[in-house]
Amino acid sequence: MRRNSRTRRVLRPLLTGIALLPVALAATTAHAAGYRFGTKSAAAEGTANANGAEAADASTLYANPAGMTRLSGWNFSGVLDYLDAKARYTDQGATISLPGSGLQPRPTGTVGDSFTVTKPAAVPHLYATYRASEQLSYGMALFVPWGTKLEYRDDWGGRYNLQRVELKSFSLNPNVAWQTTPELSVAAGVNFQYMEGKLRRAVPYASAYTKGLLGAAQQAAAGGAPALALQLQQQAAAVFGDKSYDGSIAVNGKDWSLGFNLALLWEPAAGTRLGLSYRSAVKQKLKGHGDWTQPATLPATVLAAVTGSPYNGTTALDHNDSDASVSVTTPDSVSLHGFHQVTPTIAVMADYTWTHDSKLKQLRIDFTSTTPDSITPEHWKDSSQVSVGAQWKALPALLLRAGYSRDLSPVPSATRSPALPDAHRSWAALGANWAVTDSASVDMSFGKVRLKDAAMNATDDGEGETPCNCSFGTARGNFNTKATLFGVQLNVKY
Repeated sequence: MRRNSRTRRVLRPLLTGIALLPVALAATTAHAAGYRFGTKSAAAEGTANANGAEAADASTLYANPAGMTRLSGWNFSGVLDYLDAKARYTDQGATISLPGSGLQPRPTGTVGDSFTVTKPAAVPHLYATYRASEQLSYGMALFVPWGTKLEYRDDWGGRYNLQRVELKSFSLNPNVAWQTTPELSVAAGVNFQYMEGKLRRAVPYASAYTKGLLGAAQQAAAGGAPALALQLQQQAAAVFGDKSYDGSIAVNGKDWSLGFNLALLWEPAAGTRLGLSYRSAVKQKLKGHGDWTQPATLPATVLAAVTGSPYNGTTALDHNDSDASVSVTTPDSVSLHGFHQVTPTIAVMADYTWTHDSKLKQLRIDFTSTTPDSITPEHWKDSSQVSVGAQWKALPALLLRAGYSRDLSPVPSATRSPALPDAHRSWAALGANWAVTDSASVDMSFGKVRLKDAAMNATDDGEGETPCNCSFGTARGNFNTKATLFGVQLNVKY
């Protein structure tokens, strides 16, 4: 009784923190870095995600929920990750062009201009499991599966491709696990996934103005006024690429959708476990609104043209506010993992995860008005991650961990875009678990992530589709990205 009383006193403030995690989630999912948020627990992060078959606490719900059958009674894990990511972009000659005009591309930035597009992020996750009988266990997970927030300067060279993007998500994931034999457990779950997205980019209304001037020049030449035609052509050349005529388009949308997950965990011999888990793709249609902003400097005749309806491919752009949607399918993935207790104090582990990222062919914004779709080509490839790790029980109450991971990016260099400028990465991690009492422990992790330098040469040309709601801006530059990851996790069992 004395020990239980002491446990409650030690854990009271920590348990209060766990209770507040769902509230914190709504405030912090906006800061998740990267499209796939690859960290879900500090215990896993200490091995660079190699511990999928360990099943030592409630966070096994994400990596392999079949591991719930190894936990007795009630188990809770609350996680807080802090990611200090530094993605630095350097301009290498961004331009804008106007096909069919005869005008040369204009520079939109300054070669060598460099700035950071990311900020630190704090992201929580929460897990709970209950063993109802010898064979049956239940669990509930609340975690952040996907997210990104990139903020470019409003006047950067690739502003006609993107100025800022933000993706929030969270998953509510109930699971059930069944121990079919003493050696084998299976699990299944339902994934209720919420996603919300926002993006904004500049619109080069100088291009529409230029087209109008060139059209007027052709009419003047045909009408026998060569001097006027020349004057209009010179004016068009002066207007083209002038950022004082920039407007913007901002799009937002959100959606709930469903997916599922399956898992098994097999222990062929004491201390040796093999696991397999699958998470399904989730199809979502983020429905929201598209808001166009035209510059005050635009002549009234040009403004009338760009807001005219319907769009006919030549004289009007129909840039009027309207409902809009973006279809997103988050990819399915398969993970194979193993764990082996080499000695009573030393264990080794590994994980291989394959992700069906080739589902992402393009990002298409569908406007319900007659405005043509906005299309960004992606053409991703399937990706894979290999992780290896080890842990050492240095003291009865202290477990030390280490791990290394290599993640092959799905993003081809040819279609790398400002919205998703991913690259191959490596991750080195250290971690520790401290048993505060018999029923509570704390995990801590530290990691360094380094991405391969990534070149970008992305042109907003709608992949050649017509009609095209394109800027013909080319974002040309290089990304240098690295990150430091800290994780802390509280585990409580009853």
